[in-house]
Amino acid sequence: REARLKAELAYVYPEIDPDTWHPVELLLRQVAAMLYGDPAKGSVISGERLLRDDHFDFRGQSPRPEGLPTEASRLSDSGADPRRTRPRSR
Repeated sequence: REARLKAELAYVYPEIDPDTWHPVELLLRQVAAMLYGDPAKGSVISGERLLRDDHFDFRGQSPRPEGLPTEASRLSDSGADPRRTRPRSR
């Protein structure tokens, strides 16, 4: 899965090139490092997710961890413990 910073928000993330698609894992590390270095940016950068949908475009897919509901697109959407399997329907 990849993400690209929206050009109009480049001023918020000066370390990230908005013209390039980046692996999500790399961007997560960069944004976390930015927050660690300047906690005041927390209210601007972070929301429910570290990479905000209104700040980044996304493309591609990544494999689902075993045991998560297939209808949930992200770990934080599932509310499931990935170490447990889904309960069977009756």
